[in-house]
Amino acid sequence: MILHAYYDHDARVQRYANALVNAGAAVDVLALRNPDHVDAAAFRPVRSFTIPLSRNPDRAGGYLAEYVLAVIMFTWALLRLHIRNRYHVIHVHNMPDFLILCAIIPRLLGARLVLDIHDPMPEFYVSKFGRRPDAPLVRFFRLQERLSARLAHAVITANDNFKRKLIARGIRANKITVFNNLPDPVIFNREAHVRKWRRTPADAFTLIYPGTIAPRYGLDIAIRAVAQLKDEQPPVRLRIVGPDNEYRAALGRLAAELNVADRIELAGPVPLVEVPRMLAEADAGIYPALPDPHMSIATPSKVLEYVVMGLPVIASRLPVLGDMFSDSAICFFEPGNASELADRIRELAQKPERGRQLVEYADTEYIRANSLSVEIARYFDVIHSIHPGHKLTIALGKGESS
Repeated sequence: MILHAYYDHDARVQRYANALVNAGAAVDVLALRNPDHVDAAAFRPVRSFTIPLSRNPDRAGGYLAEYVLAVIMFTWALLRLHIRNRYHVIHVHNMPDFLILCAIIPRLLGARLVLDIHDPMPEFYVSKFGRRPDAPLVRFFRLQERLSARLAHAVITANDNFKRKLIARGIRANKITVFNNLPDPVIFNREAHVRKWRRTPADAFTLIYPGTIAPRYGLDIAIRAVAQLKDEQPPVRLRIVGPDNEYRAALGRLAAELNVADRIELAGPVPLVEVPRMLAEADAGIYPALPDPHMSIATPSKVLEYVVMGLPVIASRLPVLGDMFSDSAICFFEPGNASELADRIRELAQKPERGRQLVEYADTEYIRANSLSVEIARYFDVIHSIHPGHKLTIALGKGESS
């Protein structure tokens, strides 16, 4: 597994690696070096290796320069590992797609390559940096996406929306497999983290958002909604958990300007295994993301984690969520509308039974219709199709059923 990210922060890659190890495969992960110096022993029996590079730039040009440097460093590190281990399959995770270039020599030596497009880069960069779809850099990302896919023996992506985009850009449909981005039931185990429903009507109603902190996620809208409720009962609190950056600082200033700094907690990032406990301590999860070419079609993993943990969800009415859930399962509001978000928060804070109904419908519409074991079986089929020499069988973890 190769990824330009920190392995301990990437739930999708951990799911793949753990499933492979449980099925009897030997798995090495080559990733960026976490500045927090996470002990590689924590990931055993998966072996973790790193290159001496961390995430830094916030500009598109800075990302591109970092990606080029990463490809050079990953190429050297992978070659050394491949000489010792002779990998059968190398699974490359975007971003960037052209990270697959670091596996060209192992490919020539017989390794089979999988390109995993977690997010399509053209749409992602339009969303993150506000670029036009026809901007030169976006056109470059479309070109490198297509060429990178040609180098791969198989392509995986995260949902049907993404697959349709890739097909439209010239990647063969029979080369692409969808691996839905489901929460790991071993980590997000509802039985191990019993929800702490509010004890009395006077208790604070706690909202939570753990994840990426960026303008496209609309967290300023959530703070404005809390400000509209600051004189009402029960008191509403919002806990935002994620990395420190300029936008998080701006959120802190906004909370102070609106006189709700005491209602807003801006907490630093936590390991993935700590997130379920935090969700169990909240009353509702929020996802106030704004629509754009990427956010409108990207499966929001945070919403799925809320649902798996039995947490009522208040979310923007984005096309991707409208395709997955009805109004009975999620408390929707129009994106960017702080007043409507405040109304939805008030509704759940004052009517606890409404939250329980949302959880019941979400269980019916999503939990009972999806299974990580089915997704893992689909992934193993991809591995078998490009490397039929070893048969992988699914080992179910605690909290998962077939």
